[in-house]
Amino acid sequence: MTLVPGSKREHRETVRYPVGARALFSWEGPERNRLRGEGLTRDVSLAGAFIFSLTCPPVGATLEVDLFLPPVHGSVPTAGLRGEARVIRVERAATREERGGFAVASDDFWALPLRGREPESGSGVIE
Repeated sequence: MTLVPGSKREHRETVRYPVGARALFSWEGPERNRLRGEGLTRDVSLAGAFIFSLTCPPVGATLEVDLFLPPVHGSVPTAGLRGEARVIRVERAATREERGGFAVASDDFWALPLRGREPESGSGVIE
């Protein structure tokens, strides 16, 4: 690989796929209460994702994450990913027109069969 002087080198070991998947996530708050949020992914890999959301957990937070992949046919997702992930970066929106979000890294995303259904908005991570 040849790098142009001044360019950034890509350090990721897995391929990121640009996909807008619905994301539901939860984490333990400072008072040991369960906090929940939802968003839409910008990109996904087997090692993590970037999630656009109005709710951004703090860097270092451990999340339970469910990602609902867009359907190939019809309107209901039939597959997804589930796993525990750690927030590694938060990007705040600079203006109202921009969307903020956060990046997560995970060692254990696994397939989430949905059997043609997904949870209601705001219901949190599937239990």
